Amino acid sequence: MRSLIRCVLGWAGETRGRLSVRGCRKLHFVLILLTMAGSRVSDVFVVGRLPRVTYNPRDKRGFEAAVRAYLDDRGTVLSVSGATKTGKTVLLRSMVPDAVWLSGGALDSVGGMWEQVADALDLWAEHTTTSISSERQGSTSEGGLNLAVRGSYSRGSESASSREETLSRRSSIGAVARRALGRGLHVLVIDDFHYVNREAQLAIVRGVKDLVFDGLGVILASVPHRAFDAVRVEKEMTGRVAHLRITAWSDDELVEIARLGFEALHLVDEGGQLAARLARESFASPHLMQEFCKRLCRENGVDEAQQAVVLRAPTDWEAFFKETAVDTSKTAFDMLRTGPRQRSDRIRRVLKDGRETDIYGAVLAAIAHTGPKLEIGYEALRASLRDVLESELPQRHEVTRVLEQMTQIAREKVEGEPVLEYDDELSTVHISDPYFAFFLRWGEAATGREE
Repeated sequence: MRSLIRCVLGWAGETRGRLSVRGCRKLHFVLILLTMAGSRVSDVFVVGRLPRVTYNPRDKRGFEAAVRAYLDDRGTVLSVSGATKTGKTVLLRSMVPDAVWLSGGALDSVGGMWEQVADALDLWAEHTTTSISSERQGSTSEGGLNLAVRGSYSRGSESASSREETLSRRSSIGAVARRALGRGLHVLVIDDFHYVNREAQLAIVRGVKDLVFDGLGVILASVPHRAFDAVRVEKEMTGRVAHLRITAWSDDELVEIARLGFEALHLVDEGGQLAARLARESFASPHLMQEFCKRLCRENGVDEAQQAVVLRAPTDWEAFFKETAVDTSKTAFDMLRTGPRQRSDRIRRVLKDGRETDIYGAVLAAIAHTGPKLEIGYEALRASLRDVLESELPQRHEVTRVLEQMTQIAREKVEGEPVLEYDDELSTVHISDPYFAFFLRWGEAATGREE
């Protein structure tokens, strides 16, 4: 049965982008029925992989329809933007499963891009043709004998020769890759395009511009404030970049993930109360929602599909979320709390919960005290500092300097998308990584609830 399920799931991934909306829904229902016959929790609630059973297309947002329309029309570059872990990659993997997929973090030049395209399509830069020709030559002679015994004779000779000719031609890997993409049979997706340096971005955009004109589909996925990098580096792309913004998930959309998964596993969430609680703690992240649902199943002793099991709430919700946050973004938090360098002459500041820290720890405590909110204006942050600090408040320039230093650390020292950014013009702190926000809320090191 599991092998059958895998085959159907694979076929579904390959054909989903070519099915109608109604067909997709029917297919999804069939998949749920199949997965009910022997599903495991790890196959239903997945983190960091393409979800099959719990994939929520968010139909009301029209994201799939927008991608489908782009694939039909072409002629432009599609920029898909959204905050980290909001489902950009999952959407594109689901809609364009056979795309040539590149990661911006692994691209440092246009030459590197062509090499990766060639590898993905199994192309070769050298072409060899061998031809073999053969020739046959011969002669014959005949005669007769006028003797008592009449007779005749014949004799002949034949020789054969062959010639082998080998022709070899080598093209640049870029030319080979361009020819393959130019046939219009593929879609090129560059995920995390904002990770590519500006010089390489310019070369890449110029390298595919004419192919886009000829019908190649090119999709660039990035964070919101880098959505138009293609235009910034190449002004001629103005008017040739279409934009699709992936918005934050609502609680109802996150609850749908739980509903699909619980249904596939034959689990009952009475009144939907457990799913609602998990959604409220997910910071609009489907990744976190998947993680919570998987942990809740295992808390209930469920590892695979059951027979109508009623889910129970954890005996201690705080312990449940703290255990989930054990390793979540702790490294990033420690780097931001330490600051650019550890200094012994920093003013010690006392928090109202009795802890002693410096200004970096105080600012992080204030951010966490807001909820944390994913966007915090300076005045709201200052009010939060007033709530958490027992000692005197730092001056505005001290706080903004700390926020700027944290932004630099998040960009240069923390792997992946910056977890925190301060916009000086708008005087606003942005928490761009929901996992970091979750750690600020529940991590022991962040909350001061360390044993």
